[in-house]
Amino acid sequence: MFTVMKQATTLTYTGFILIFISLGTGLNAQSAVTGQLSFNDVLRLVKAYHPLMQQARLQPEFAAAEWLKAKGGFDPSLSGNVSQKYYDGKDYYSLFSGELKIPTAIGADVKTGFEQNRGSFLGPENATPTGGLYYAGISMPLGQGLIIDERRAALRSADIMKGFASARQKEMANEILYDAGMKYWDWFRAFHIRQIYLSSLQNARERFNAIKTNVTIGERPAIDTTEAKIQIQNILLGLNLAELDYKNTSILFSGLFWDESGTPAGLPDNLIPIEAKAELENNTTAVLPIDKSDFAAIHPYLEQLRQKTAQLEVDKNLKKDKLKPKINLQYNPLTESVGGNIFANYNINNYKWGMEFKMPLFLRKERGDIRLADLKIKETDMLLRHKTTELYNKYNTYISEWKATQEQISIYTETVKMYEQMYNAEKRQFNIGESSLFLVNAREQAYINAKIKLTELIAKNRLAFYTIYFYAGQLEDVIE
Repeated sequence: MFTVMKQATTLTYTGFILIFISLGTGLNAQSAVTGQLSFNDVLRLVKAYHPLMQQARLQPEFAAAEWLKAKGGFDPSLSGNVSQKYYDGKDYYSLFSGELKIPTAIGADVKTGFEQNRGSFLGPENATPTGGLYYAGISMPLGQGLIIDERRAALRSADIMKGFASARQKEMANEILYDAGMKYWDWFRAFHIRQIYLSSLQNARERFNAIKTNVTIGERPAIDTTEAKIQIQNILLGLNLAELDYKNTSILFSGLFWDESGTPAGLPDNLIPIEAKAELENNTTAVLPIDKSDFAAIHPYLEQLRQKTAQLEVDKNLKKDKLKPKINLQYNPLTESVGGNIFANYNINNYKWGMEFKMPLFLRKERGDIRLADLKIKETDMLLRHKTTELYNKYNTYISEWKATQEQISIYTETVKMYEQMYNAEKRQFNIGESSLFLVNAREQAYINAKIKLTELIAKNRLAFYTIYFYAGQLEDVIE
């Protein structure tokens, strides 16, 4: 569905290699030679050790814990009760009962237990044989709770939560990796603009020194040294701003790197981004657009909304069940042990039973709950439709931006070459005395600005490429 370009992995000088080895990244041998950090290297490191990625991985564990909690609603329970009264030397009564209750998936509770009561003032309803009385039976809802009840609803919601948590994990990873992308391409841009100014400053200083020599021997007017110095000052001002930009982006970028113990690892000063030219040559793969239905099916945020709707449906069904009257029927056959055999004296006529009935007359609370549940479902459905359209439109917007910047880069690469030709031609003219230093400086400044513009376009294009996958919720798939 997506065509994902696989970047060549490059990384770093010896000191940083040791850090990455300690992190277990397994980067290839070319890394130690180039000293360059590609964006895929960054994505892999962030995915492996960033604390927010660790937080994302906890989401399925939360869901598993919720499922275990919901499953506990069907755990058998053992209960017992002892009540005795002694007063004035008399044994008024001693009541003992023990019960094992086993909840079932159909809403009924299977029970078995034992009662043994004695005493001088024991009520006849509590009387049991000397050896006690055994019972087994069932408690069955016939109204509320027959189709669904709180524990079955909780288990269904917990099952849905597994899908929600999986989508949530992917969405969190998508956001973290995109944040890494913005910081990397900002760092990439700032570094290469700084390099442009450093290279230009070196050229301007060499020209200044040559002009000073020519002024000394009388081949150039003294005013040319001033003109040359002004150019150095202009470049120094641009370099100062570029240095500040590079320093700030490096600080933000370094916050992406953590070791396996959860300690910030930082970014070594000598580590550099991939070359702009190499980035252009390596990233030529097209992105194939997807239709809206497929987009909605794979996006993790939209999947969360669908899972939320499913949970709301479960909640609505539970609330609709409350419209029914509460009718609970209990039936317990009774028997006593004879010679150790609890079935020896069993008689079908020995039993106890009971029924509970409860029915609100106006059902205003229940009808209100159902109406609220319907509104929540409707609200979530509207949000799902809105977000599907919004995210899909942003996805297509960045496809357009990526294509546009690809074309702009192609155009501006030629433009930079032409600015370079004009600059070199002006220098040759100046060297033979047919041009002025003012024109040389003007050509050089135009050439500098063109290279900066091209660098910014490259960074913008690469960020647009990864933003496409961000809005599709599939940025993890870019990692090779």
